[in-house]
Amino acid sequence: MEQRKETLTALVGNTALRHRLGKDIAEGTLPHALILEGPCGSGKHTVATLCAAALSCTNRTAAGFPLPCMECAACKKILEKKSADMILLGCDGKASIGVDTVRFLREDVRIVPNDSEHKVYIIEDADKMTEQAQNALLLTLEEPPSYTRFFLLCENASMLLETIRSRAPVLRTEPIPTDDMERYLCANDRRAAQMKLADPKGFAELLLASKNGIGQALCYLEPKAFAPVRQLRALASDFVYAAIHDRTARTLLPLLSRFSQKRDILREQLFAVLEALTDLILLKKSDSAPLTFYADREQAIELCDGTSLSFLYTLQQALRQAMDENAANANVRLCLIKMAVTAELL
Repeated sequence: MEQRKETLTALVGNTALRHRLGKDIAEGTLPHALILEGPCGSGKHTVATLCAAALSCTNRTAAGFPLPCMECAACKKILEKKSADMILLGCDGKASIGVDTVRFLREDVRIVPNDSEHKVYIIEDADKMTEQAQNALLLTLEEPPSYTRFFLLCENASMLLETIRSRAPVLRTEPIPTDDMERYLCANDRRAAQMKLADPKGFAELLLASKNGIGQALCYLEPKAFAPVRQLRALASDFVYAAIHDRTARTLLPLLSRFSQKRDILREQLFAVLEALTDLILLKKSDSAPLTFYADREQAIELCDGTSLSFLYTLQQALRQAMDENAANANVRLCLIKMAVTAELL
């Protein structure tokens, strides 16, 4: 029996997704439309691009080559975003994808592929399509030309109309194991290897803050992009440390003043504190619990040892109340003071 060739080998992690899509492409059973759901930076765009390359690969039936081969002219044109047969659509800096974008797509699908047997449309932020745009797209998805394939990339597939979801299976990108992400970044980006050597603590923070997304990690390797993330994490870490070890007005009031007066930024800051507390609560139950905020497990365990589970729950409840009040447009400064008082920090 002939051994099946390796497919989508350039995809990091997402093993189950890689095998499923690879099998469908190799056997010619790939659906005409797919919804790829997952957080920002989790590999959705890479999945869609590799599928487009596999569909166009001139070595797709040749033995001894993976699929896509990544070497033929067709693969290179796709991967370098130079192929007329792979069309990228999205918000283009706007808050949503309007009907005009979909009208362009509906006209464009009538044009047969230029170089390949297939024409691939990748719609970024598909969950930001207006209802009118989705209804317009539905007309194309119902009776698409046989040579077209559509990849709808989104963070939340439930934002898409049920009629769209009924015509396009929803597949989700999996979180990439931290070790796999670290190996990929260090092997493919000199900045990652340099940061790991020069600033191992910062590199560990970057991996954790990226939420298992290579795309997000690559973005954070730009110092200007990662600096505000490190500041946010430092504020959350300092606040939790003070709440456990130094519950004095002299320490806590200056910390509270570091929180933003802008509601959207404050929401992110409070969520970071909530993540830190969640780590500590989980560690109270198991020293081996997976952490989403603390890159230094020993530091987190030391914090756990300095407080009780009941206090962590009290602070968590006060924090959630502050987040609700912030969302309800309460006075920001009073909201933070109330949180501290409710948690008996002041």
